[in-house]
Amino acid sequence: MSSKSLLFSILTLIATSSIFAQNPIVKIDFDHINQPTAQVTEPEYTPWVVSTSPSSFTTNGVTFKVTRQGLKGDALGTNWYKAGIQSPYYAKLVCDGLTVKGTTANEGGQIELRISGLATGTHTLLAFLNVTDSETFTYSPIDISVNGNLVLDNVIPSVKAVKTADAKSVYLTFQATAGTDVVVLFAAETSGAATVIKNVMLNGIELNTPNIFNQATNPIPAHNDEHVELNSGSTQLGWTPAINSVSHNIYFGTDVAAVTAATTASPEYKGNQPKANASFLLNGLYTGSTYYWRVDEVLADNSIEKGNIWRFRPAQLAFPGAEGYGRFARGGRGGKVIAVTNLNDSGPGSLREAVTNDIGPRTIIFNTSGIIQLNSRLVLSQPYVTIAGQTAPGKGVCIRTAPFGITGNDAIVQNVRVRLGGGTTFDGMGLTGANHSIIDHCSISWTIDEAFSSRSGKNLTLQRTLISEALNAAGHQNYPAGTEHGYAATIGGDIGSFHHNLLAHCYGRNWSLGGGLDANNFFAGRMDITNNVVYNWGSRTTDGGTKELNFVGNYYKPGPGTELKQYALNMDHEDNFAGMQRAYFNGNVMPGYFDESNQEAGRRSRVSNGITISYETFVTTPFFPSYVTTQSAGNAYKIVLSDVGCTQPEFDDHDQRMITETLGGTYSAVGSVTGKKGFPDNESDVGGYENYPVVNRVANWDNDNDGLPNWWETIKGTNVNSGTGDFSDSNADANLDGYTNLDEYLQWMALPHYESPTGAKVSVNIQKLSRGFTSGVNYSVANAVNGTTALVADVVEFTPNANGLGSFEFTVTDNTGGTMTRKVNIVSGYSLLSTAENTLSNTGISVWPVPNNGSFSVLMTNDVAKAEFTIYDILGKEIKKGTLNSNTQENINLQAKGVFIIKVADATTKKVLHTQKIIVQ
Repeated sequence: MSSKSLLFSILTLIATSSIFAQNPIVKIDFDHINQPTAQVTEPEYTPWVVSTSPSSFTTNGVTFKVTRQGLKGDALGTNWYKAGIQSPYYAKLVCDGLTVKGTTANEGGQIELRISGLATGTHTLLAFLNVTDSETFTYSPIDISVNGNLVLDNVIPSVKAVKTADAKSVYLTFQATAGTDVVVLFAAETSGAATVIKNVMLNGIELNTPNIFNQATNPIPAHNDEHVELNSGSTQLGWTPAINSVSHNIYFGTDVAAVTAATTASPEYKGNQPKANASFLLNGLYTGSTYYWRVDEVLADNSIEKGNIWRFRPAQLAFPGAEGYGRFARGGRGGKVIAVTNLNDSGPGSLREAVTNDIGPRTIIFNTSGIIQLNSRLVLSQPYVTIAGQTAPGKGVCIRTAPFGITGNDAIVQNVRVRLGGGTTFDGMGLTGANHSIIDHCSISWTIDEAFSSRSGKNLTLQRTLISEALNAAGHQNYPAGTEHGYAATIGGDIGSFHHNLLAHCYGRNWSLGGGLDANNFFAGRMDITNNVVYNWGSRTTDGGTKELNFVGNYYKPGPGTELKQYALNMDHEDNFAGMQRAYFNGNVMPGYFDESNQEAGRRSRVSNGITISYETFVTTPFFPSYVTTQSAGNAYKIVLSDVGCTQPEFDDHDQRMITETLGGTYSAVGSVTGKKGFPDNESDVGGYENYPVVNRVANWDNDNDGLPNWWETIKGTNVNSGTGDFSDSNADANLDGYTNLDEYLQWMALPHYESPTGAKVSVNIQKLSRGFTSGVNYSVANAVNGTTALVADVVEFTPNANGLGSFEFTVTDNTGGTMTRKVNIVSGYSLLSTAENTLSNTGISVWPVPNNGSFSVLMTNDVAKAEFTIYDILGKEIKKGTLNSNTQENINLQAKGVFIIKVADATTKKVLHTQKIIVQ
């Protein structure tokens, strides 16, 4: 840098610092006591909780001191309008605040605000006066003095305003002298009837900010809206003009500093519009960008009031196939990548460390597989996190012993198993309190409390998840021994979407509607339950209450343990709270009891506890759109049983058993306590945990640890040796479709995928990918990429054209008109398994080397005396059998090339001990 440039920079810094020191900008939100900051603090404001009088707070070199004044009341305290703080208003600035407390406080409360540290000159103060108590009362006017001089008389406060722009505010301009305090007094008028409440409610203050009365307000999209749906790349800006404005200057861009500093000569300036035109159309927006805008109001005297900076981000699907109200979850897109490298409960490389170490937006991948035994509950509470179980090697991960919950916003969780097991009374997974979050293709079983819950959540989706075999009489800590508590789920949300899930062998709560109450004690909760399959429940199907429910196209199949039949939905009216609880019930099926032609037979309204209702529970039109691709119940049954649960990297034996039993109307478990069919009381009732081999990625799987393995980056042409912490390849989006390179890799791994390391033909059994279709089945294949296909019965033979990525789609139809189309991915010339280090499994069986040329070894080092192994080809045909003896290496030879499966079972008990893929090159 030249000396002249350096001098200019120094002078600029001095000038900027001087301006800031003379007119520091401070925005304070007086928060309600004993509440989480995130719940009660307005974004971009500094929180201040006043619990004593006087109380002081210093920020930006300025000290603020609040004191109770006058003879009324005895302390300062806080109050709030809880419903205004919460959804859908989130009026965190004006729906709580500071007031005078005490038995006489409402007879003439006064609050003094003393400001110290201001420079000599003109300053401004914006104060918000919105009462949070009942609208049925009358509130006295407020007199406001500055340095002992009355400046505003009889200011009428607003009452329970739920927008900042609608709340009463006052804008004071005053002169300060350095070294002298500025004293502002807010005093309730004491005249008026005794029934008038004479107190002050001060919600927040702004020092040296523009005059809100002369500013544009109420932006559309709302400030900080991160899920703005575009219409072909367009959206319309809108705002409420200032009363005194005559026109608007509009600024827009992707750089917050540039938009903040922009003038009419800047590229961010988009023009001037007359007052009547308070909107502006934006085109060509990109879902990967963050946008900033401001509207300056031109006033009648030609002065300009600079607008606030508003921010929004366009919505982008979490992944292709994400549906429902959680479909726009952002996840960790654009952030860092963290790898789980061990199965420990905690510490470096553990899942707990990756989940709880708040390093900002991140995607969590897995470089290991096996059972993660948690010592305590694990909760994802931070926003912007993706957990991609499909990236694990081997059979994937299985969490046991303690639950894994999601309370953070914008979370994406895919292909994770939670199989809790007997012991401590725990649930499984959940989305309690989360917003804009989605769980997809997960599997939850063997829980003691309910398997899943989502109370108080907003904009949620649970899709294609398998909830099964909730432990029934398992010693729940809150109930007497023998109590049956095998419950699937209590769900809530505003709006919560639950679609294309399978609930199998759960005694009750299939589902339980936990809509709850809002802060005003009105019935709350809006839920969409669409195209789910429920099999072999016990005493309870769907029951409970919620404000609004869409219940569409669900398939309830009774099983050998089912006791309560006929009703799929029971709307319960148990409490005499305000509001209504209603449901739209359409297209649901329970074979043998009701179908689409007699929906009334499958639902009922139950009233208890002596209450009465004056409205119809069931309505004839949906309350809201589902944003779910919806099929008939019969077709959804087949689709769900073809694609549900933790399917990647491998569909485990448990989930396959659930599909088989649902299709066949059968069961494996008989409760060891209850003797009931299909409802285990402990996981041992169905043989306990299957084997989840411990498999670790080798070091050269991903040289630069950016989440993109070497083979993928080689195919895509990105850098396999980026610098440490360089995620530019992962976060790039060359085609500007909103999905980053990492997104596309995760999507590829989440679909069925196969490999051809040598470029040879790949055979894919598509019947296993369409298990739910069983009668008069026909297949067709289309849209082959980088290869040709041949359909031989239910096998697609894919011959690659060249090394790299390929794919095809197949469609299955049956003789009842059922249909489904799925995509299958292929990689040629690379082995996904060749870079997986096959270590000793947790059953003491190792297989090496993999891949190999047809010769490999198996060693069993456990307390099993003798085992049997069977080798199958990819179509399930038996190729070879043999025996294993403890601590004796068995050498095996295969003559054919391809992908094979070896399964090892105890020779006496026949329990499967180990399953593993083998590649012969």
